[in-house]
Amino acid sequence: MTNKIVYTLGMSVFLLITFLVFTPEAGAQPRKDQRRAKQLVEEGDKAFAQKNYREAADRYQQSVMLVPNNAYAHYRKGFAHYYLKENDLALAEFDLALSQKYRPIEIYRVRSEVNGQLKNYDAAINDINQILILEPNSTDYFIALGEMYFAKGAYREALDSYQKAVVKFPNSGDLFFKIAQVQFNLGDAAGQASAAENALKKRTLFLGEAYALLGDANQKLKKFPEAIDAYQRALSAKPDQNVIFYRNLAELYRASSRFDDSINISKKALLLYPNDGSIYTDISWYYSLADRHEDAVQAALAGIRYLPDQYLAYTNLCRAYNDTKRPELAISACNNALRLSPNDGETNFYLGRSYALTKRPAEASRYYKKAIPGLITYTTNIPDSSDGFYLLGNAYFEDEQLEKAVEAYRKCLELNPRFARARFNLGLIAFIQRNRIAALEHYNKLLSLDKSLADKLKAEIDKL
Repeated sequence: MTNKIVYTLGMSVFLLITFLVFTPEAGAQPRKDQRRAKQLVEEGDKAFAQKNYREAADRYQQSVMLVPNNAYAHYRKGFAHYYLKENDLALAEFDLALSQKYRPIEIYRVRSEVNGQLKNYDAAINDINQILILEPNSTDYFIALGEMYFAKGAYREALDSYQKAVVKFPNSGDLFFKIAQVQFNLGDAAGQASAAENALKKRTLFLGEAYALLGDANQKLKKFPEAIDAYQRALSAKPDQNVIFYRNLAELYRASSRFDDSINISKKALLLYPNDGSIYTDISWYYSLADRHEDAVQAALAGIRYLPDQYLAYTNLCRAYNDTKRPELAISACNNALRLSPNDGETNFYLGRSYALTKRPAEASRYYKKAIPGLITYTTNIPDSSDGFYLLGNAYFEDEQLEKAVEAYRKCLELNPRFARARFNLGLIAFIQRNRIAALEHYNKLLSLDKSLADKLKAEIDKL
């Protein structure tokens, strides 16, 4: 847009002065003032051409003090302020120039930019619409219109504007990237994926960001291998991505039981965001899943240090203390978590386990029962969480509701077929029910997932 603006300041400037310096209203001005005002405009133009915008603005100001009704001088003074990044002063001058009948199309072009920079989005949108009325073929302004609607949060209108621009610029990768951003905000995962793919095919300059949007869309569409690939490409092309994309990739690895990969990508994120407590909280969970329990303790403590008012790091610390056979410390951590989130099902379950480890079965039973409604709420709100159904299965298991535990574990495996612990627990339930055939079936499936767990299950089955 700026190129069009600058073009208007070219060779025609000095020809315009004769006609525009003195409007009919200026006729009453003393001729001496008129001559001096004209000279000051010429001096301003000379300074402007030399990019001495402060000097130019001063000369134009002196000119309009002598002859106030000078649309050209106000317009040029506005431009000088624009280049000096004095947008409020620029806007006032452009408004005066328009009121004094300076060419509206030129005013609308530059004023739309100034209004946009000042976050006067409605005013910028009005200016751009005026341009499109005066010059219907200037369809490139639909891009600017989309940008203003996007900045305003009017995403439907932004999408409509960008789609009109695509008609003229069908091979613009950057335009399709903008559309992908809009679709992200509209929650249209399929549209987001399509636009991001087009942006990449058409060689957008925003390569890393486009891959990140593609990864996010594929994750929402449950195309997990494609999402992992896109996120990997995104972080390779642009490592300093938003932390959420690192966390999303780590979660995708976890959902595929690739716990070491979850840990490694989280460590990379910590190199960029060393004070982000959410990453430490996440990695504590991944360490627990990878049976690195002391590392889980240390990561959870770091998460608490950075996010002392968030319950989840305390919950993860409670679990890690249980896993390292320090139940009294676990009880303290779980109580800290419950102080912040009293009905959290996961925390109540871990607290039940802590009491079980300290040989206090009545308290353990009470918290296992209390965990169930919290975990039902969690899995209802997040129905694609394999972890949630696994924990719900555990709570039912400890509460001796074995059929409901089986149902929850099966749902967990439906969401994540490689969730070894859920398969192991199904095998244990079959063993408890003295169903050797079913137990062996789970053992055989477990062999390819986690041989150590499979061997542990086989040792139990052999007791039948």
